[in-house]
Amino acid sequence: MGLLRHTRYVSCFILLFILLLGLSGSSIKSMPYRTVLPVSIQKASSAGLTIITFNIHHGEGLDGKVNLERIAELLGQEHADVIALQEVDRYRLRSGFVDQAKALAELLGMQMRFAPSLTYPIGQYGNAILSRYPIEKSSCELLPGAKETRSLLTAQLQVGTEYIQVATTHLGLSKEDRNLQLARISELLTDTEEPLVLTGDFNMELDAFQDKMDNMQLSNIPLSQTMKATFTDGKRIDYVFTNRTYFGSAQAIPTICSDHSPVITLIPLGSRVRV
Repeated sequence: MGLLRHTRYVSCFILLFILLLGLSGSSIKSMPYRTVLPVSIQKASSAGLTIITFNIHHGEGLDGKVNLERIAELLGQEHADVIALQEVDRYRLRSGFVDQAKALAELLGMQMRFAPSLTYPIGQYGNAILSRYPIEKSSCELLPGAKETRSLLTAQLQVGTEYIQVATTHLGLSKEDRNLQLARISELLTDTEEPLVLTGDFNMELDAFQDKMDNMQLSNIPLSQTMKATFTDGKRIDYVFTNRTYFGSAQAIPTICSDHSPVITLIPLGSRVRV
């Protein structure tokens, strides 16, 4: 009992130190970005919504270095309206006890919502959505599975006079868990009347679950011919789906910032897709 009590005291002390460190100033260096209008006065583009999905691997690149600044630089160059992130750390030792979603949002001048999939004695790990438009509300749903806990983060954005639902997830490593998780996501998102975009790291190729997207009346946005893989093993496991009519493609952006490539596309704000 004495050892347990001592461990609790140490954990509380470390957590207090982290909070004080956060109050004293960000550990992320400021970067010269283009001026960003406050989200409250930005106007909706008549073309639609530019969105990125990116598994940032807690900021660790292919060189083994954790570097949020270069991730922010990469994302800032794309000028996206919405950025959906997976494998985001919050106050974890391996990433320097940084609130990564908050740090990236501040660097990019965006609003942010974070949803933990896993909570540790110190720190959390999960998904985040960053937006240049007001986030009216958001929700997090833990998904079923026998292995590591996964979640679905959903945010309602106000884009001009229209409301857009953006959801992001990171599915499990086992086929059994992924099937359960997709079934639960289908229950949550089926029959959404508003424009809906579902993004994330699905940990499998499209032919393994396309039928489940059809059930949700969601259409996959295909990658352009220039780059077909989104993961270092040469496979595509990161996707953007939408219930809007879409005739274009998405692009995977080559990078060393993570073991995944960010995927960017434009979502038109028009009629629902016909499946």
